[in-house]
Amino acid sequence: MSLHVYIAREGFKETPILLPEWLMAARQCEELQIEQRKVKARTVVVVTLKGDPRARLSRTPYGLIDAQNPSSGLVSVMFKLAQMLNAGVYSEDLERYDSVEDWDRRTAGYRYNLGLRRAIAKRRRRLSVVILVLFMLFGAVVGLLTVR
Repeated sequence: MSLHVYIAREGFKETPILLPEWLMAARQCEELQIEQRKVKARTVVVVTLKGDPRARLSRTPYGLIDAQNPSSGLVSVMFKLAQMLNAGVYSEDLERYDSVEDWDRRTAGYRYNLGLRRAIAKRRRRLSVVILVLFMLFGAVVGLLTVR
């Protein structure tokens, strides 16, 4: 499960954000870094937050600008881009956010639960490793006792 935040215009199906206008707005935003990469036979444009290559923005085929699990810094940049594009910032359920603070308040519970789920998964992995090591040690002891 992940959290997506979008930049979109009202009635996004009828008024998608076109690729040239998206790239022009991204180039005007000094917090963003734009790279062109060759992937197989085509060129792909990668837009990231300066200093954090994992904080990416991408344009969907429907003309939405998407960020997955964004930080508050990236959401702040998204509001700036939305203003340039005459658009808004929306949740994955396409509910409009009013500000970075509104996004932060509405997603705090999700981020807290995500942190808990990750901590539980980490504990389970550690327990699995401990059980495996104990099983191997038990097998080695049984093997040594059988040889004698």
